[in-house]
Amino acid sequence: MAVELVLALDASASVDKREFALQVEGLAAAFRDPEVQRAVEDLQPLGAVVAVVQWGGPGETRVVLPFTQLNSARDSKAFGFRMALIHRFMWASLTSIAAGISDSAALIGENEFDGQRKVIDVAGDGEDNGAASLEAARQAARKQGIIINGLPIMAGSPELADYYKNRVIIGPDCFVEPARDFEDYARAIRIKLLKELRPLAS
Repeated sequence: MAVELVLALDASASVDKREFALQVEGLAAAFRDPEVQRAVEDLQPLGAVVAVVQWGGPGETRVVLPFTQLNSARDSKAFGFRMALIHRFMWASLTSIAAGISDSAALIGENEFDGQRKVIDVAGDGEDNGAASLEAARQAARKQGIIINGLPIMAGSPELADYYKNRVIIGPDCFVEPARDFEDYARAIRIKLLKELRPLAS
């Protein structure tokens, strides 16, 4: 497997119903995008596996789409269709990025796949305010060989991109792709996926 990717969506209380729907719709649209579909096909013969989780407070992470193997444009389009149908499972009171990272890392460690590039893609609209140590979570993920990339949604928080750069992302070639607000999420996640699904040699 070329790429093993967990897409972690913010389901904390600061994200209202409309804002969460924009995350879902943007992610679904990205997998239906022709360029993203070509990126998936460029990973052949190894392909990618992608899972989607919702995160909030400690113990509240929920897998909404289990790891799914993508080898073709058709696979990507089908994944986008399934993504469009997911529901929100929580209105978490906390924004525990640490829990989202730790639970996503466990998901990578426990599945039957072995991606040559292992990535957690964290999207969120605020700083970590949970009890667990964010630094410990990101360092533990790094020891697992996992790259953490960030998609800060800067709705009223322009400093959030710097927070993600300094406190969230980690690993070789890790990066932040900020969204100006929830309406800009679709653009940002498409660009982010094109980077994360690039061939291993690039």
